[in-house]
Amino acid sequence: MPARRRRFLKLSYALTLAAGALALILALVATEALLLPNASARHQSLLPVASAAPVPAARSISAAAAEAAAGAFALLSRADSDSLPARPPSLSFEARAAPNISVVVPCYGHVPYLEQTLMSVVTQRYPPAEILVLDDGSEERCGDAAAAMLRRPALARPRRRQVLTLVGWWGWSSADLARFEDEVVVTPNRGVAHARNAGIRRARGDWIMCLDGDDTVSDSYLMRAMEQVALVPRTNLVYANQQFFDGSRWQWTVPPLRADNALVNGPLPLMTLWRKERGLDAESDLWLATPHGFDEALPKGHEDWAFWLQLTERPPLDSVLCPTARCVSEIRLQLTRLPLLPHKLDDFLTQYRYKKDSKMRTRERNNPEAPRLPRLHERRLPRPSLEPSCRYPVRKLLIDHHELLKPAGEPGQKPGITEAVVMDVSVSQHLHPTRPEPHLWSGMILQAKGDLAGAAAAYNASAALAAPYDWQGSYRLWRALLLLGDGAAAAREEAALRRRWGDAQMRWYSTDAYGGVLPAASE
Repeated sequence: MPARRRRFLKLSYALTLAAGALALILALVATEALLLPNASARHQSLLPVASAAPVPAARSISAAAAEAAAGAFALLSRADSDSLPARPPSLSFEARAAPNISVVVPCYGHVPYLEQTLMSVVTQRYPPAEILVLDDGSEERCGDAAAAMLRRPALARPRRRQVLTLVGWWGWSSADLARFEDEVVVTPNRGVAHARNAGIRRARGDWIMCLDGDDTVSDSYLMRAMEQVALVPRTNLVYANQQFFDGSRWQWTVPPLRADNALVNGPLPLMTLWRKERGLDAESDLWLATPHGFDEALPKGHEDWAFWLQLTERPPLDSVLCPTARCVSEIRLQLTRLPLLPHKLDDFLTQYRYKKDSKMRTRERNNPEAPRLPRLHERRLPRPSLEPSCRYPVRKLLIDHHELLKPAGEPGQKPGITEAVVMDVSVSQHLHPTRPEPHLWSGMILQAKGDLAGAAAAYNASAALAAPYDWQGSYRLWRALLLLGDGAAAAREEAALRRRWGDAQMRWYSTDAYGGVLPAASE
């Protein structure tokens, strides 16, 4: 063969290889541009709040672009078929029933830790369908930082592999690619509970994992959880033990989920996985069964504690003394709407960054009453005879009342409700005027300050807004009227309570925090 012809063939072969490599690079770039946050993304405010300042979220994939992405995925899947993990036999789902997980990451002051948090998500062996980063109106613009992190190769490449894995495992189509998007969204600065709720409402997955922007999870956590769901499809909540790190090496061996323990000690790690959408059981949607989500009306701190309490505050119907048909009907709805089927993974698969000067630590030091406020959500009405087995005995709840009603004492002595929490309650009452709890707390604040008339008005508002099983506003109104010396009004309230509860329950509630019998208005 002439030398000229040999050189021509070599050049043609080199050009063919170069063209193939260029095509593969272009496919990679196109796929990354379609999946990850970028400067040309759509803008959308989560809530109709004038001060909302949305930042770019993930690009919305049009049908044509999604088809192009699907073609790119097919090309990449062929090129990377040897390196992508095969679906484990333990994930015995049909493709249409495969769980899709949305990871919700609120951030405020977390920029130094956020990349480590996101890395723990993009390296999960069971890939999440979407990652939602919620910037709680932070001054450091952690949303911009998160968008930049998700574009960097260190996070973009493993995240792209996760999406390709989902395509290979479940046969994701262009519609799936259009449905699930990694997003970065800014919300008004209204606290972590508001940011989490905004992300959960926006999430398209049927499972939710909330993860604060400075914590992490082990790479096998989602896989272990979904293997359990494959084994027991009706499971709707999965949690694991928790390892503290940074400022502490303590290991939290999370006890089995029981309401009595949950009320006293706090029940679950935040990173607990729970089902949002309806599964095999038509009533397994935990989000619909928690009317306030992460309760934004609660003074800042322990929002996750109150969230888990909403999932556990359903006593057996025969432990409820409720004489009216309307009350029984409402209680039955509460008892049947939420079949909680939890499962605990025994290993330490979640990691909590312990910071001695964190917002929560500071709140616990300066405002020790804050943990009592979530317990006031425990409003169910047990029979007196069942007190030893009651999830949180009425006596202990009355002690919480007693402690919260303490007035300011000597200089340096903290009152029952400290000034920072007083400010939170004022904001809560303004933002949530139709909720009974802020009015109840406001009444306690006024009573501690000696304004019994103002307290009675607040308790009356709380009682008027309360559900039939919510006794605390009515009870506190009755006690305030007795202290005011308004015998006629107190007698009316006592008669209403007696009709509602019956004589036995009324005797039980006619005691102080330490068991002494109080005089009734009729005596």
